[in-house]
Amino acid sequence: MIIRNAKIINPGREIDTRDIIVDDETGLICSEDKGGDVTDAEGLFCCPGFIDTHIHGSFGSDTSDGSPEAIRTMASRLPEFGVAAFCPTTMTTGIDVIRKAFEATSEVADSQNRGEAQILGIHLEGPFMSPEMAGVQNADCCIPPSRAMAIVDALEADFPGLMKIIDLAPELDGGMEFIRKASGRYVVSLAHSEADYETAMRAFGEGATSVTHILNAMKSFGKRFPGIPAAVCDNGKIYAEIICDGYHIEAPMLRMMFRLIDPDHMIIISDAMRGAGMPDGVYKLADADVEVRGGRTYYGPGGNLAGSVTNLAQEAHRLYSFGIPMDSIIRALTINPLRRLGIKPEKIGLGYVRPGFRASFNLMDDEFRLVSSCVDGIIREPNADII
Repeated sequence: MIIRNAKIINPGREIDTRDIIVDDETGLICSEDKGGDVTDAEGLFCCPGFIDTHIHGSFGSDTSDGSPEAIRTMASRLPEFGVAAFCPTTMTTGIDVIRKAFEATSEVADSQNRGEAQILGIHLEGPFMSPEMAGVQNADCCIPPSRAMAIVDALEADFPGLMKIIDLAPELDGGMEFIRKASGRYVVSLAHSEADYETAMRAFGEGATSVTHILNAMKSFGKRFPGIPAAVCDNGKIYAEIICDGYHIEAPMLRMMFRLIDPDHMIIISDAMRGAGMPDGVYKLADADVEVRGGRTYYGPGGNLAGSVTNLAQEAHRLYSFGIPMDSIIRALTINPLRRLGIKPEKIGLGYVRPGFRASFNLMDDEFRLVSSCVDGIIREPNADII
C-alpha cells in the first residue's frame, strides 16, 4: 500500500510530503517501493496514531467489567476513533473488581491481534482519592494512600509491569510517603484532590510527575487559591491530562491551558465511559447510572458530568476549531503520552510516521477531522460518532 501526496506532520517536525509505503506483510512503514495499491491523499494531513492513556470504556464495554471480552472490544474498535494505543482505566471500586480488571487486561494484552489498539498498561484511577472529590466515583471505596502500597505491591506481584499510572490525592494520610516509594516505579498522578498549591508543589518535589484531567475533580483555582493548576505551571515539568470535549472545560479555558502549560507536557485524554460510540441512553459507570444525551454525560439530580463520551479524534477537531495550533494538538495526542509513560517511540513503533515504525497513522482533512485511520497497515473507517 502506498499513500501519496499527504502532508505528513510528525510531532515537533516540519511538514513532509514523501510517500508513505506500507509493507502489507509486516504492517510496517518501509522505504523501498515494492509496488501495491496507491491511495491519493491530496489535501489531507497524515499524523501518527493517537494514544489515549485515560479511558474507562467505549462501545458498550468498560474496563471495570473485568471481562476479556470488554477489553477486546475496546482494543479492536478504538482504531475507529484514530486510537493506536491506550491504557484501560479503572474506577474507584472494590479491590476484587479492580483485580478482575487487571486479570482481563493482562489476558488480552498477551494475545493482541494485528490492527488492534495496543494496550500499554493500566491506569489506576482510584481508589486512593479524596472522598470529598470523588464525583461519580464510589466514595465508600476510597482508600487512604497510607494503605496503598500493600495493594499496589500485591497487584504488581500478580501482574508484573501491567500497572503504569497511579492516581492519588496527595493531601491524604500517607500521600507523600506513597509518592516517594512509588514514583520510581510508576507514574504518580495527582487526582480527585483538595490539595492546595503548596501541597501540590511538595508532591511534585517528592516525585509525582503528572496531574489527572486538570481543572476537573480538583479545587477551582483563582487569584487567592492557585491550587494544583498553578503548581503545574510553576513547576514546568509536570504532565497535565486534559479533557477537550468542550463540556468539561470551555473553549477559552482550553486555549488558556494550552498557552500556560508547556506543549511538551500536555496530554489529551478522553476519560470516556462505555457510552462512547453508542446511542443516547442510560449506561453504567461502575455502580452509577449515567445518562448520555447529545454528546454529554449527566449524573445525579444536578446533572453533573460523569466521565465523557468523547474520543480523541473528536477532541482533535474541536481543539483545532478552538484555535489550538495543530502541532500542539499532535504532540498532546501522540508523543507526550508515551513520554509520560517512559516509553521510547522506537521500542513500540508508535509516535511518528517514519520508516521502521508501525503503519499506524491517521489521515485528517483541513479542519482536522478524521478521514480514515490505519493501525498496523490495516485501514479503518471512522466511527459515525466522531462528528
